[in-house]
Amino acid sequence: MGLMTTLLVGMGVATAASQIMGGIGAKKEADYNASVAMSEAKYNASVLHQQAGMIEEQKKLQGAQDDRAIRFITGRTVSATAGKGIELSGSPMAILVDTITQMETDKLIGQYNLDVQKYGVTSQAESVIRRGETTAGQYRRSGKTARAAGYMGGLTTLFQTAAYSSFDVGKTAKKGSGV
Repeated sequence: MGLMTTLLVGMGVATAASQIMGGIGAKKEADYNASVAMSEAKYNASVLHQQAGMIEEQKKLQGAQDDRAIRFITGRTVSATAGKGIELSGSPMAILVDTITQMETDKLIGQYNLDVQKYGVTSQAESVIRRGETTAGQYRRSGKTARAAGYMGGLTTLFQTAAYSSFDVGKTAKKGSGV
């Protein structure tokens, strides 16, 4: 085998090794990126879950404030009616019942709105997780593809180098034999 052939075989082996190592490196980087994407998604989802928890606390506080307002209005109406010497029946009672009913309805609407808000935030958190999983999956798949391409490129280069060197060695052998 001539010097040129030896150099070409060495370069072919080096190129093949470089392709294989490049594919392995790309796979490691893709795995790292997938890990980062999932970490970000989990963090963002945890922030959204905290926000949903705060909405639940807001719902409890709002419910307590609404109950207090209902008790206050009831007490004020009963006091005002009794202070005037009127019995709490007929029109005053109808007004009180209507007021309490309206306040309870308003309270339920407020609670429902907070439930919808909480559901929206919770859904957003789940969506963030799904997007993170999708992104991480894309990174992993591209990493596997890059690694496979590195191996295939490296093996192809090795086979081409082997074929060339055997061709070159056969050509050199024919020259040396005088044929």
